[in-house]
Amino acid sequence: MRYDVRLIPDSSGEVSFTVRGKSEDTGLMLLQRLYVLLFSPHGTNYRPGSAEWDMLAFMDGANIPPDEEMNAMLALGCSYALEALDDADRTLVDSFSCVSVDGLITGTLVLADGTTIEGTIQYE
Repeated sequence: MRYDVRLIPDSSGEVSFTVRGKSEDTGLMLLQRLYVLLFSPHGTNYRPGSAEWDMLAFMDGANIPPDEEMNAMLALGCSYALEALDDADRTLVDSFSCVSVDGLITGTLVLADGTTIEGTIQYE
């Protein structure tokens, strides 16, 4: 059984962390999983891989490159995140991309059924 830590609420407001049994594969839960995979290092206990890629560590300490460079890194990170999804989740996703503009990352998840979900992350 897989457990999910829920970070994204169903609507705007207070965020509370909950751990519960397997969650329904909603678009928001898939977006959350992709964010975790995008910002977590490869080769950790739960995530296989040999790529020397850790976007969150790179961004730590305000080491933020210009948008053009950040967008290149995000494109690579999104590709790795998609590869890391399990088969059941991957079949639900058509594409996942992120774009950085002036300290704001916009993630766009397009599901196989055509549904598009966007989220934003502000970094400083």
